[in-house]
Amino acid sequence: MDLKLLKRRVEMLDAVSTGLHPSAVVGQLAGKYGVSERTLWSDWERREKWVLTLLGLEKYAGFADVIEGKLNAVQKAAWSIYLHADNDNARVGALRVVLDSLEVHGNIVQTREVLERLDRLEDVAEKQQNRGRGGGT
Repeated sequence: MDLKLLKRRVEMLDAVSTGLHPSAVVGQLAGKYGVSERTLWSDWERREKWVLTLLGLEKYAGFADVIEGKLNAVQKAAWSIYLHADNDNARVGALRVVLDSLEVHGNIVQTREVLERLDRLEDVAEKQQNRGRGGGT
């Protein structure tokens, strides 16, 4: 499952949880993500299969922090090699390492956004459950 799909699913779930009708959400997201409404409806109908996967991503948050720290160390070392290398091949290699680590860092940032939305969804679900039990806030 790629990050764009995860982000789309979280956004769909988030929007519906705020009270928007799924048909309005599907219409908006189809244009935003460049997919057909049929694809989004299919996704929505199969949400029981992927909602638990999204919730399981929370375990990823601690792992992402560790990886991000290591990426920063790798970038620092690569920039040092780039600045102090005495040949072009070493400089090019160092720049490739920096670019690759920036791509991974971008994925971590996107995943954090997904996780933050999931946290908000859990809060909304908990509040709705409490209201249903008569313990509204």
